[in-house]
Amino acid sequence: MDISELFPAGPILSEERQIGRVPAIEALAARIRAGDVTRIFDRRRWGKSSVARAALARLESDGLIARRLPLDEYPTSEAAATFLASAFASPAARMVKSTRSLGSRIADPLRRAGQTLGSPEASLMGELLAGLGTEQLTLQRVLELIPEELARTGKRAALAIDEAHIIAKWSEQERAALRAFFARDDRRTGVVLASSEASAEETLKQPEVLGYLGEHFLLAPIAEDDWRHGLRERFDRADVPIAPDALDLLLDESRGHPYCTMLLAKHAAELGLTFGEVTVSVVQVALPTVREHEAWKLR
Repeated sequence: MDISELFPAGPILSEERQIGRVPAIEALAARIRAGDVTRIFDRRRWGKSSVARAALARLESDGLIARRLPLDEYPTSEAAATFLASAFASPAARMVKSTRSLGSRIADPLRRAGQTLGSPEASLMGELLAGLGTEQLTLQRVLELIPEELARTGKRAALAIDEAHIIAKWSEQERAALRAFFARDDRRTGVVLASSEASAEETLKQPEVLGYLGEHFLLAPIAEDDWRHGLRERFDRADVPIAPDALDLLLDESRGHPYCTMLLAKHAAELGLTFGEVTVSVVQVALPTVREHEAWKLR
């Protein structure tokens, strides 16, 4: 198997590609399922987004509407509103939206089909997407409609807001809409706020910003036994077994930081291919390269 697949360092990981995170994923999924607001504010590349996405995947498989809103990709409230409207609308309503550029001869019949009385698509969210009320497509309006949509369909939802510190840049009206959404008592939507910004909690907890950030979720370090078992298994799958003292050195140097551990393991495995195994000397040769990475300072 490709070494980059066995030792992923960088992208958001599925549950299957993470090591030692099952307890955290289960605990976070339980909080979200209960309709709680939860915050994960921790150091960069600690696995916050990977754990949150894995929890969402579990909940989606259980029938919840599960969505991740990355504010680094949708930094304005307008962009976030459009994303959320599409995310919480039905597939047919999203299809109606996509036909708007096709002209009225094609789009209008599809819109009418989506608005048929009694159909799942006959909803305010669907109308917004179909262009029937685009002037109302504001963050406040969309957040008001999400509980209505869920109550109408009987569904529950999970929402992870990544890079949450960006919310502080929004207007007071938009932040007020979020405050009201978090304060709702229907418990149909669990929310996770995630951020790596050191000042995120201090900034967002100000009453004029968000105030209520929910309970803090501690993303604990991965247990050393999990690291040892998981890494040994992956080195074996790469056909480059790692010596016990080499594994000791790898974990000592990376300090169990998820990204740094995988980064050092990846480079050690690549070098070990030449010798057929990873020894202490191989780890030592790999170290200068990974020490140049900005993430190494975060250990």
